Amino acid sequence: MNTSKITSLLLAALMMLSCSCSDESLFTFSHKSDPDYTPENINDWKTYVFVFSGDVCKSVQTYSKLSEFQYLDVAEGDKVAVVAAENMDNIAFSSVKPEGTAETYSLTSLDLTSVISRTWASVEEIKTGATSLSTIMKPITSEFELSVKNAPDAFQQVSLSLEGLNNTWNIYSDTFDIDTKTEPIELVSKGEDVAVTLFPMNEEEGIWPPKITITLEDEDITPELEIDKFLSKGVKVSIEIDFSDYISKGTFDIIYSYGDLLNPYSTKVARQTIETSASIGIQPNTHYMVQLEKSGTWRAQQVHDALCSDANRHPSIWNDWTNSKALRDTMSYCLIDSSFPAKVRVRKLTGPFTKVEVRPSIYNIEVRECGDNTIEFTLPSEAQGKISVEFDDDRQHNLFIYAREPDKNKPAADDPNVKYFGKGEHNPGVIFLTDGQTLYIDHGAKVYANVKTRGSNVTIAGHGILSGEKMVHKGDNMYSWGDFLIQCNLSNINAQNLTVRDITMIDSPGWNMIIPKTDGVLIDGVNMISWELNGDGIDVVSSRNIEIKNCFIRTYDDCLTLKCRFIVKPIIDVCNVNIHDCLIWADYARGIVIGPEAGNTQYSGRLHDIEVRDCIFLQHKRGLNDDQRSAFAIGQGSDGSTDLWKGNNPPTRMSDITVSNMIFDNIDASGRNASIWQYGQTPVLMENVTLTDFKVLDNKGNKYPALYIKTNGSSINNLKIKNFTVNGVKVDDTGDMLVIDKPENVDITIE
Repeated sequence: MNTSKITSLLLAALMMLSCSCSDESLFTFSHKSDPDYTPENINDWKTYVFVFSGDVCKSVQTYSKLSEFQYLDVAEGDKVAVVAAENMDNIAFSSVKPEGTAETYSLTSLDLTSVISRTWASVEEIKTGATSLSTIMKPITSEFELSVKNAPDAFQQVSLSLEGLNNTWNIYSDTFDIDTKTEPIELVSKGEDVAVTLFPMNEEEGIWPPKITITLEDEDITPELEIDKFLSKGVKVSIEIDFSDYISKGTFDIIYSYGDLLNPYSTKVARQTIETSASIGIQPNTHYMVQLEKSGTWRAQQVHDALCSDANRHPSIWNDWTNSKALRDTMSYCLIDSSFPAKVRVRKLTGPFTKVEVRPSIYNIEVRECGDNTIEFTLPSEAQGKISVEFDDDRQHNLFIYAREPDKNKPAADDPNVKYFGKGEHNPGVIFLTDGQTLYIDHGAKVYANVKTRGSNVTIAGHGILSGEKMVHKGDNMYSWGDFLIQCNLSNINAQNLTVRDITMIDSPGWNMIIPKTDGVLIDGVNMISWELNGDGIDVVSSRNIEIKNCFIRTYDDCLTLKCRFIVKPIIDVCNVNIHDCLIWADYARGIVIGPEAGNTQYSGRLHDIEVRDCIFLQHKRGLNDDQRSAFAIGQGSDGSTDLWKGNNPPTRMSDITVSNMIFDNIDASGRNASIWQYGQTPVLMENVTLTDFKVLDNKGNKYPALYIKTNGSSINNLKIKNFTVNGVKVDDTGDMLVIDKPENVDITIE
């Protein structure tokens, strides 16, 4: 057997380093390294050299550094294992003494977690005729990295469970074992980068589905990932959670890569976009993007579109029920459930703007421009959570925001008396409700249906949408004659206790809501958008003990009207009505109108004991020179059976009407703020009417008197007007701002 020629001095040194060196053969050792993949400091790693002859370990040498290992004493056929570890903090060899059976030598993690330092090795057999051993050190461990980028405030942590990891490397056979007591490795990052080195997984073939959980402020997300291979020996896997799109889209990306440590060019990268509760179900809108800040994170909100009609195009609209000529306009609306104050961003997607206004103007909501056609503002409270956003004075393509606290009074979805509709779109057709039943439309739900009720103790509620968009819209050359979106008390048999709360009603083919012959009604927080003439908002017909509050109503016809009308026979009273804290937007007809169908002398029914207070009128258009159309109106104009202002039977007496704290917020120049009209063919009587604290704001140059009273020869007794102002100037007498057609017929006091 050939031996290397070395000096006696070197031989002596080698003999001192090894406890088991013989005089058989001294080999030189070297290892190849590539700066692209070999750890820079590998030559400084502690090194162990095991020499196996047959099934016995004949020597074990230990070096403080890999660079110190240069010679070894071996024979042909011996197997040499060189093991270099960055440190030995959590690993140990089963033995570092020679003469043991080869299969018993192993490297094991001490705490059975499989997390160890970087460890590289080579296991080579000495070939016949060889005089040196030149090897490539390769990793026996795997590397895993977990990182989080652009973490929002809502982010709390990401956790990852690694299961099925080996915890023992068998040196002689270069194989791995797993101990049954080995625990999964739980990696947790609260935003910091986490990097670990570990033994590879016991399973190497097939798709690896890592178990990962991303915890945000109000949800845990467990996405299903699939990595091409399990975590095998000598590979590096990286998983990055990138929240770059979370603010704008409510999503985040998981980028994961898998590659061989010895071949950086083998790395494969995949990306998966994950939806969160802030994004799921959000459909893009072509007009606006709305975001809500929650815990420092901007979350996308769903924006919907709705048709509205422009009064200036009124003559050409009503012969085109399918809108095939695009005679109507498209506005947008957004429903937000939030605590308050609520910070909101709105991005206009249809081009740049020069100015923007958030109304009601008396809310004094400060708007900040953020660039990229985006504005930001804060809604201070739920009481000021409903607004109109108007760019460049455009009120036909504006955005309504309906923001409110999450509903704390949801009924149980499985209650047999509850018809519950959860998030998503639903097409039930007609929904019938009877005694004691509840219809609940949850936030995020859009129900294409109309509702018909019979009986008492009926509730319609929820923060979702009831839409007539898929119903048949039909009519003549002026009025629509489609079905009502909500038709209460279908039988007209003295119903009691009706509640309609918080729903948003869109695109009714006829009146949005009719409430006939009902005692005890609460309408609270309801929103409406309607484009049709004859598409009234809320019609209260011969009912009593009514409260209507916190509603935001935009209609082309009357927004909210109280009627003694032939729908109920015999016609009975409308009385004990309290309307307050509503936002009113009348595109053509009237906003809040008491009447004009006011009952007739054949029956006893009449309008009386009515209070309206604390309402804001955002728009009215087309108040013609000799017409009752106005944002607020009292109309004693019909007997309830024949055309307005005409017919043989005059309406009955109206009385005891109190109206206070009404704000008219810069309605259109062609609109009318307030009016009182009476039937003309036969004198009728109206009495005990008090108008207090009317505030008209006008930056549009409105061309009509702020209040127009037309008696048509009838009379008004005990009309009191107190603190009526126009742009801060008090109206204290008749004149340009207060006009009466026949002053002698009106018993009026102005203070």
